[in-house]
Amino acid sequence: MITPQTLAERRDFLERCTRCSQCKFVPTAKSQRHASACPSMDYGQFHAFSGGGQLIMGYGLLSGDVEYSDELVQAVSSCTMCGNCDISCKVNFAETIEPLDSLYALRAKLVGDGHSPASHARVMEHLRVTGNAQGYPRGDRAQWAHGLDLEVSSSAPPDVLLHIGSQLAYDQRRWGALRRVVEVLKASGIALAHLGVDERPTGGLAFDLGYVDDATAFARQMVEQVTRSGATTLVTFSAPALAAFRAIYPRLGHSFKDIRVLHYTEYLQELVQGNRLLIRSRNHAQASRVAYHDSCKLGRLSEPWTPHDMQLGNHMGGILTSRAPQALRFGQGGCYEAPRALLRYLGFDVIELERSRASSYCCGAGGGVPETLPEAAGLAAANRLAELHDAQTSTLISGCTGCTGHLGKSASEDVQVRDLIDLLAEALEPVTAPSR
Repeated sequence: MITPQTLAERRDFLERCTRCSQCKFVPTAKSQRHASACPSMDYGQFHAFSGGGQLIMGYGLLSGDVEYSDELVQAVSSCTMCGNCDISCKVNFAETIEPLDSLYALRAKLVGDGHSPASHARVMEHLRVTGNAQGYPRGDRAQWAHGLDLEVSSSAPPDVLLHIGSQLAYDQRRWGALRRVVEVLKASGIALAHLGVDERPTGGLAFDLGYVDDATAFARQMVEQVTRSGATTLVTFSAPALAAFRAIYPRLGHSFKDIRVLHYTEYLQELVQGNRLLIRSRNHAQASRVAYHDSCKLGRLSEPWTPHDMQLGNHMGGILTSRAPQALRFGQGGCYEAPRALLRYLGFDVIELERSRASSYCCGAGGGVPETLPEAAGLAAANRLAELHDAQTSTLISGCTGCTGHLGKSASEDVQVRDLIDLLAEALEPVTAPSR
């Protein structure tokens, strides 16, 4: 059975939730200050805002014991769909509950029943018409690449197709860094191309918001575009896109098949290790101690998902086990090492925040929360930035442009939030081929 399953099809999973509240906390908290796993719960301060609470509401909708209300929709909409509850739940219950898939199904039920927030509907209209959630003109999507000659050519297929994503494509502050990285790749002899103004939405955000039909259509279009390009490797600069490609597309029955899919940090690390790129160590007069923020999408949510038997075996009258244990996802298979390795190449001392890797705390930028409940999104950012004090550094770096942009809005003057691509752009150099 391929997800997304309907909420009705997930009734058994909803029933198995023991209401233990483990979904609210990281599995191995290092302090009470930073024990929370759930930005939604931190905002709502009521069980309905937690992963387990949303499962209760979903079960109530199925049974007819709960009716739609503004309060219910607000609680559901406050969730960033970060998946941290899923990781915490699996520490105790493995695959028997898997709340994230039920949260996806609950969002889809809201859409199907006509109760999706108006702000989500506006985002979807932007995605359908302009290809980006903000409604920026489609024709401006490739302005960053003016003069770089990255058009796809049927006569000379590229080795690597670049997927840029809306966050970078429309953020003029990042254009210089993006151009520099692409120029270095070209100077290294790599045949590159991009989709330009024709780059479509990945469908990841549509899936998060519960618009499954749109997500499926977007995924199909993207796979067709990438396949037609003839590229053997797809490199994305977008953390949400990586999560969609690796974990949402298989849920929707779509795949890039033999085309490799990498985040740009993974690709750059590969090139450095293969002596095709150089990274100059930074100026040591700069701060060397930095904290790294694991984006939800670049981290736990980019762990590959494979189609598998979702049913559970029942042994000895109640012991439930997976029929496909090899498909279990505990968030450990996300993109964690490449960004940290690149920071070390740059000469930084990388400090782990209390909540990191698979249990990283969400910055609040996802799931449609900034558009629907900006105060909840802001609180999540503030809670994340508060960890810097205990890490004894004032510099936070992330490989996700969406995270750095959102966190930067909430950072105080004594805190520096940097995007990894900016730092790499200053240090990347092509390897010069030896003269004959």
